[in-house]
Amino acid sequence: MSVPTDAFPTPALAPAAATTAAAAAPPMFVPEALQACVEAGTCWQQEIARFVDHRLAENMRSWQAATAARDVADLVRVQQDWSLKAAADYAEAARRMRQLATTLSLTGTTPAVQQSAQLLG
Repeated sequence: MSVPTDAFPTPALAPAAATTAAAAAPPMFVPEALQACVEAGTCWQQEIARFVDHRLAENMRSWQAATAARDVADLVRVQQDWSLKAAADYAEAARRMRQLATTLSLTGTTPAVQQSAQLLG
């Protein structure tokens, strides 16, 4: 069973508003805002990459310790150590990401930019 396409109303699109945020902003604001977004995204990606590198190294150390275990007790100890370290690392990463997001939302700049400004000021 096919439904004729004229059975559905065609939504009317409102004309583009001339007072959007981009149109209302001064011409120099848009490139500065884009630059701030790029810096924030780069900082966010660097933090994620740092965490992934750290966890991969920790996982490799744990794997090596597990392969060197001589009995079940050693293996359980390695697994417990890995669990505790992973939980602490994830909690620390969440704290760092929350701090980064807070800094970006409150100041509009990354911590590196703020540190550079403090050194110059």
